[in-house]
Amino acid sequence: MAKALGQLPNAPLIYVLAQIRFTHVPRMDKRSEDFHEKVFDTYPKAEKERIEQVTFKDGQPSVSDSIQRWQLSNEPRTTGIILESGMLVFHTTDYKTSEIFLSELQDILNVFVEVLPEKGVGVSVSRLGLRYVDLLLEEEGLSVDQQVIKTLRLPQIPAEIGAPKRMDQVVTYTTPTESTLLVRHRQSTTPDVLPGDIFPNLLKPAPRLARERPENTIVGLLDYDHYIEQEQPFDHAAITTGFHTLHDTSSAIFKATTTKDALATWEKEI
Repeated sequence: MAKALGQLPNAPLIYVLAQIRFTHVPRMDKRSEDFHEKVFDTYPKAEKERIEQVTFKDGQPSVSDSIQRWQLSNEPRTTGIILESGMLVFHTTDYKTSEIFLSELQDILNVFVEVLPEKGVGVSVSRLGLRYVDLLLEEEGLSVDQQVIKTLRLPQIPAEIGAPKRMDQVVTYTTPTESTLLVRHRQSTTPDVLPGDIFPNLLKPAPRLARERPENTIVGLLDYDHYIEQEQPFDHAAITTGFHTLHDTSSAIFKATTTKDALATWEKEI
């Protein structure tokens, strides 16, 4: 059996995100302070930011609302928490194994439920999401095309017609557990290969992003976005079980969309 992605010495994984969307919680500003105090030893760094939501009317932009967000991170800024009044995100650029990642998420949830409103107020979860982002680089003589299965490869045309510059694909699956799995695959010679909705962020970039890339070389992206949209109580044990289920399917699709040659390359020390 292939090793877990996080255990591969030369793994292509550059970012992992677990997201929980829940009922709007009042007074999150005060609750966020209480929460940070409880997790301070692990996530001492804290930054507050306000995101303006822009809407358009008659073609003219206007600020309709703003979102207060708190970003917490560990000392090296490789792992962190994003907290809003209706969302909690746990993310990292230093993923090791699913056991470690989900255990750390469980610890966060154990603390977070302590600052939620008292019983009777009722906080429910509407979405659980788990996202893995992999950066594919040409290495060991293996092109990006040779790292993914045939149906994801860049269509080849005669060189006299043109040279490939960019390709984007999105495939949506409904799983037997009624979750949704989006597989986004991109190949590009341009620098903006990373998904714009999560990059840049306040975490320190994964070392793989610092690798030198020869000009006009195809770089690949595999973005597995797996989520459940279903109303359920904010029960941290059930939430953790849900993330384990999401992970198992995400792990299986990673193995199903990459090649044995790629896995052999990722298993080598760099």
